[in-house]
Amino acid sequence: MKDDNFQVQVKAGDDSIEVIFNGQLTINYIQKIKDSVGQQIDFSKDMVVVVDNPDNLDITFLQLLQSLKKTAGLNKRQFSVKSKLPSELESLVSNSGFSDLLNSNPVNN
Repeated sequence: MKDDNFQVQVKAGDDSIEVIFNGQLTINYIQKIKDSVGQQIDFSKDMVVVVDNPDNLDITFLQLLQSLKKTAGLNKRQFSVKSKLPSELESLVSNSGFSDLLNSNPVNN
């Protein structure tokens, strides 16, 4: 689903799905992002989430990812996240305690 401010792409394979997020992943759009995810995701498959160089993200988006991870676990499916973030967003993720979720290892100077 494409919106002017964010994008959610779902690529389905035989055993897994890839969900790609970019754009404004913030509280202003989180309900639309959540609705898009709910319409497109099949929780009976393993899930790979890609956070691809977003313009911005905040804790509401990180909470959405945490919820996806929990739902995948309840369905006995694998869940992983790949992220490519600008350094300022890496710091935000680290400082909010979600670095393990996004596999982020920022260097804080």
